Amino acid sequence: MKYILIIGCVLLLILLGIYVYRESTLLSITEYILTSDKLKVPEYRIAMLSDLHEKSHGRDNEEVMKRIDELHPDAVMFAGDMITFSKTHPFDYGVSVSLAERIAARYPLYYGIGNHEEKLKRPPGSYMRQWEYYTGELKKRGIRIMQNEAVEIPEAGITVYGLDLEHLYFRRVRDYPIPDGYLNEKLGAVDPENYSILLAHLPDQFAAYAKWGADLVLSGHVHGGVIRLPFFGGLVSPQLKLFPHYDAGRFEEGSSVMILSRGIGTHSVPIRINNRAEIVHIIIRSEKTK
Repeated sequence: MKYILIIGCVLLLILLGIYVYRESTLLSITEYILTSDKLKVPEYRIAMLSDLHEKSHGRDNEEVMKRIDELHPDAVMFAGDMITFSKTHPFDYGVSVSLAERIAARYPLYYGIGNHEEKLKRPPGSYMRQWEYYTGELKKRGIRIMQNEAVEIPEAGITVYGLDLEHLYFRRVRDYPIPDGYLNEKLGAVDPENYSILLAHLPDQFAAYAKWGADLVLSGHVHGGVIRLPFFGGLVSPQLKLFPHYDAGRFEEGSSVMILSRGIGTHSVPIRINNRAEIVHIIIRSEKTK
């Protein structure tokens, strides 16, 4: 009987290991459908990625490219943290550069900044050299990280804004709300005529994004809470909040919608449980064509 119990426990551990491995490596697609009367085209499709952290799904992220190509997006948007900042390990960033290059060769690419990209810009100078290297490699391929700037897509009636938040707002445990006027100072007033898409890596400030006037906010950072529990959602955020309100999925604040990605890679805790990596597919349809 004792040996049967031991064998049963070993088999259970093996099955649990297989489950955790599959959850941590498999890739999923999550689709959202939105509508707007501001759109100048019948439909606009976005493939959204966040939190790659230099992970590769298949050789040279061929699985990611395959899934994106199947979606036929009008644009691909990054919601930040495509790299992993490190004080100790040599930097290369070849995985994220290669993926960005392949995507930009096929689709318009809008790269929003995350806290790991933001860390590269801080003193001392050794980190700034990493920033210059990484952005230089992207620039060679015609790719620009959006830092408090806007790009208009006139044929679609869309303006994409890229918000660069300071490190203060990513600190752990304690919340630091964005003050009134902050987004206007960084990005200017939102264009009310166009459908506004805000690339803002940190979802916790959604109320401020909505108050500013963003129609759609694309965020990441939380990795879905790492472990997702039935009925409770994500377990913990990078700010060390247990059961964070903003963990993954669709959220609404007034007329604003935020789509929060579970991310496509891992960082610090290299596992996912009930929380597969995802590519987010957003379809925005014009209400005028109904």
